[in-house]
Amino acid sequence: MEVNKMKGVAVVRFSSLPQLLTIIFLHFSAVGSYSVAVMEFAVNLNFSQPASKVLEDNTINYIKLIEQAKNQSAVLDLIVFPEATLSPYFAAIQSAAALPPDYGSFILCNSTEGSYAQFLKNLSCAAIDYNTTVVINFTEKEVCQSDQDCSKSEDYKFYNTVVAFGTNGSILARYRKWNLFGERGKSRPTSLDLPVLHIANTTFGIMTCFDIQFGIPAFNLTKDKGVKNVIFPLQWIGELPYLTALQIQQMWAQEMNVVLLASGANLPQSGAGGSGIFVAGHGPIEHDVLPERGTKLMIQTVPNDSEEFNISYGAPNVDIIDQLALSLDSFYLLVDPSIKDHKSVLLNTSATGSSQHVVCHGEDDRNVLCCNFNTSITLNSTSIAGNAYAYHLVAFNGVRTYSGVYYGGVETCGVVACLNQSVDSCGQRFSNYSEISWPVIFNFINITGNFSQSKQRFQLPTTLLSSMRPLTTMEYNWRGVAVDEKTLTRNIELNEPQSRLLTFGIFGRDFKRDWDPISNDTGNLSRDADDSNGKSVPQSTISVVLLWVVCIALRWF
Repeated sequence: MEVNKMKGVAVVRFSSLPQLLTIIFLHFSAVGSYSVAVMEFAVNLNFSQPASKVLEDNTINYIKLIEQAKNQSAVLDLIVFPEATLSPYFAAIQSAAALPPDYGSFILCNSTEGSYAQFLKNLSCAAIDYNTTVVINFTEKEVCQSDQDCSKSEDYKFYNTVVAFGTNGSILARYRKWNLFGERGKSRPTSLDLPVLHIANTTFGIMTCFDIQFGIPAFNLTKDKGVKNVIFPLQWIGELPYLTALQIQQMWAQEMNVVLLASGANLPQSGAGGSGIFVAGHGPIEHDVLPERGTKLMIQTVPNDSEEFNISYGAPNVDIIDQLALSLDSFYLLVDPSIKDHKSVLLNTSATGSSQHVVCHGEDDRNVLCCNFNTSITLNSTSIAGNAYAYHLVAFNGVRTYSGVYYGGVETCGVVACLNQSVDSCGQRFSNYSEISWPVIFNFINITGNFSQSKQRFQLPTTLLSSMRPLTTMEYNWRGVAVDEKTLTRNIELNEPQSRLLTFGIFGRDFKRDWDPISNDTGNLSRDADDSNGKSVPQSTISVVLLWVVCIALRWF
């Protein structure tokens, strides 16, 4: 591993580590493409410094990365920085900055006004100096207006905001995050930003981190506006078995048939990490999750039209998967708290053979999801003794919590790895990867479920290897067939044998059952107006939220 030191940042390149995916063939016209840089960016943990100094250092490191990316690519059309990595987490509100009212035509680089933050001016200048579009995320403040439901003590509203500086230093677009993940002190905007950027003859939309779990703004961008490239800053805390970072990035890009430019914060001890460039159903051009705190640039050329993309992957061998997985032994991961409520059938892995099972789960008789499983396994006689995963065939149709800060409707079918015969142990990893044995080879898996057709629902193909990477999209088939106006059959099928499997299945969301305990919102604004379920906030929710914040903060030290 080669480490390149920058001020406050270690730039990591895995020059000696074999890549999980070997690109055999890649061809498209350079005329119909754009050059983009995304990254893993190390969260600055220097809490001994004043917040202003941390912000200054991070800005310097941002500009150094722009210079580095520009030096590596003759043409760099776009560089995307992650969510919440400019200001220290504990001082996001303290470091908040205002944008000019006429931000679209205002060039901050040229401004001599002291009311605008220096870091915004510097990044505006960097876009000019390096002739590239620079996308950043920061905490924006805005003077509280009378129509914004301000309390008497509120002078400002604060937003989780993404801005894109164009090559002339002006702000091409502003997006205020719609789906906040707790984020105490920040507000959802009164109206939804849906900017569409035009760069290198290509259109881009923007969404941020937790937005990927919702219909707004994702459907607005992809289905209503027809955007085919989505800029995605994130600070994602990975969660087994369905929602680790690279796993959800690939499955979302595949189902939405778009290019996803995911630039992530890196903090392995709190579970943050995982970035890449994913081209619709073709999978990633490049992706990575760093096992240790560091920064890594990923610079690639992307076709304007993903349909013209022609890429073939060499299947990763188990030695590469094991090497990557071993390096992630200490990488922290959450576990889906609803896993104990999943309906489960333990797969018989004591002998080679095929099996068929139907597993059903629902909150009541009117809302039942049945998952059909067809599996074929072979036992690996050469596998050495050690800890071996059990596999459960699971179904879940209900409401789950996202770390106590949000509740969402979820519909899932899957084969998941578990520590033992109890479903409570699913989604957990054995602590020492070098002591794991893999006696089970999955030759074939076919999972089918019938889902209600609705604008308030969507389903994604979810796959995961022990390396915390998804399977390549050529190793499985993903289908959706309308049975009638109300029912959609979803099917995922494994077509390449796998021996390092952690998850294989279908992950679905039902927005009608969402509710927000922080604001006591009984439904996401994507819901039908008459669909309120009237849930109240349990008193324990506040304790859960506080505990979550404390735990995340403690893992930083």
